[in-house]
Amino acid sequence: MMVLKRLYVLLMAAWLCAGVVSAAPLQVQEQLQILARTAKAENGWFVQPTQAADWNKWHYAVTDLNHDGNLEILLAKAGSFDGTQELRCEEFNEGKWTRHGGIHLVGGSHMPDILTGEEYGQFTVLYDAQKKRYIYLFTETIMHGEFEAVHTRYAIWLNGVLQVEELGFSTWQLSGYDGSVKQHYYLPQWRTAATEGAQRIGAKRYAQLAKERFPNCVEQTAKIKWIKAEELWPLITSGKAYNRLDDSFAVFTQSTLVANDTLPH
Repeated sequence: MMVLKRLYVLLMAAWLCAGVVSAAPLQVQEQLQILARTAKAENGWFVQPTQAADWNKWHYAVTDLNHDGNLEILLAKAGSFDGTQELRCEEFNEGKWTRHGGIHLVGGSHMPDILTGEEYGQFTVLYDAQKKRYIYLFTETIMHGEFEAVHTRYAIWLNGVLQVEELGFSTWQLSGYDGSVKQHYYLPQWRTAATEGAQRIGAKRYAQLAKERFPNCVEQTAKIKWIKAEELWPLITSGKAYNRLDDSFAVFTQSTLVANDTLPH
């Protein structure tokens, strides 16, 4: 009798483990299905042509920035000379997609343009084990003509709302006469006690700003695959958006899978 009891317990344990393993992908599939269905619903996440004249400037990506199992849909509007960049985030919560109440710009940070014109966004990721958060680092580049540019280093993480923090920026200038390059590095004014503009710093400190702001973090990498609005809209209207959304999330998952294995448990 005791042997049968033990066998029953072992079989039940094996069944439960199998159920957990098989349930995880199904949960993601269900979230993606709901995401596809609610794109153009009332208060849906997709910016439709009837809602904005510049709807085609938006890009979309599926992620799980805080790795809590609840997917997010990121919405990013590309900035340009005739427009202003925007960034939104909606997360799956309690069976529906909910907005995070906007973006929190930490301190005096500016709204970043996280789109570089490339299909894939490459991010450096810092994992803060103490606070159990993932911080995504990227550099925004804004050209001022052919020979001048400003590179701004940003950190983004999800904590109730999407937090955006400007770490520092650098200016780049190329001389058209002798080909010489001038590059200077700065802390933004809001990060210093200065009252007259940003504080100039050295290149070495600039390279360490992320570690200075987020010490004792494990460094990883991640990719975010953006989908252009004009490519996604026909799929949404025909009810065939699931595969494209799934592909976007697969790129994010695969890019972080190996790195996550190295994290402390």
